[in-house]
Amino acid sequence: MSYDISLHAYVSTGGPEPKEVCVAEVGDYTANVAPMWDKALGHPLRDLTKRRAGDALDVLRKGIAAMETDPDTYREMSPQSGWGSYEGALKYLRDLRDACALHPNAQIYVLA
Repeated sequence: MSYDISLHAYVSTGGPEPKEVCVAEVGDYTANVAPMWDKALGHPLRDLTKRRAGDALDVLRKGIAAMETDPDTYREMSPQSGWGSYEGALKYLRDLRDACALHPNAQIYVLA
C-alpha cells in the first residue's frame, strides 16, 4: 500500500460550472513510513485530504523541521522490510510542501 497525493483546483472553462483539474502530482510513496509522518505532523498524513494547500504549509514545515532536527529517531522508525526510508519519507514531505507553496489555493487529495 502507498500514499498518492495530488493537488486539485477548480478553473473556469467558460461553461456553466468550473472544472476540477489536477495542478500538481506529488506522486506516491510507501505507507510503511506512515508512523514517521504521523509523529512528525502530529496526525495522520491522510488528514490533510481536502485541506487547502496554503493552510497545510505550517504543519508541513513543522513536520519537516521535526524530522530534520531529530533524524536518528526517525531513522530508527524506518521499516525493517526495506520498503521506505527516513530519507524518502522526508523528501516526500518536502515535495508536498513545495507543491502546496506553488499552489496555495488548491485542495490536497491523499489516497491511501
